Amino acid sequence: MYLPQAAENLAQRYERQAVLRALVQLIPFNMGSAIDTAVLTRLQTVRAERAREFFDELAKNESRLTPELLESNEFLHCFYTTSEAALRTSQFEKIRMFARLLSESMQQGMFSDIDEYEELLGILIDLSNRELTVLILVNRYETAYPKIDGENELQRANRYWDSLVLELSRTLSVPSEEVDSILLRLNRSGCYETFTGTYWDYTGGKGKTTPLYRRIKSIALDAD
Repeated sequence: MYLPQAAENLAQRYERQAVLRALVQLIPFNMGSAIDTAVLTRLQTVRAERAREFFDELAKNESRLTPELLESNEFLHCFYTTSEAALRTSQFEKIRMFARLLSESMQQGMFSDIDEYEELLGILIDLSNRELTVLILVNRYETAYPKIDGENELQRANRYWDSLVLELSRTLSVPSEEVDSILLRLNRSGCYETFTGTYWDYTGGKGKTTPLYRRIKSIALDAD
């Protein structure tokens, strides 16, 4: 099979890892002859750099990469959809997240079916890097401030919320007044939930990460 030079270099990188090398050859590096040669070469190089990051992360769990996977329609489907997402992503950390998600798909029983995998992949695709940073920080505060006996979720959040908003403002380089809006938009992902209901003296705007976020974190995020 003919491969562009950038892809051939990538295949050679895994020459002793047969499954990875086979998967590299499934990546579509050719993009048509109508593109200017210099532009085409640069685009192929960019795709190869992203693919290298993706495959290097996959290689960390090389023991899971068995030849039988290449005979699995479900795995190949997961590979195609996940590698496509990785090649469209400029941030290397997010590319590594996609690779970790795919790596977990190789474990028996990790996902109930292909639909669950696609749903989690879709959530990761939809979340921006800034939104992932927000979720990680919110969860970090939740971990640092465990609930006290008799305390509800809002009361727990009240103990750290001002500090969280200040850190989010500094980290994201946005005014503190905009943090609530950023958090509110995260409700769509299912990874964050704004507190609702009639709490005494509650003016809104606070929330928490969800079990869905913690599942994604355990599978794909390299976060504390």
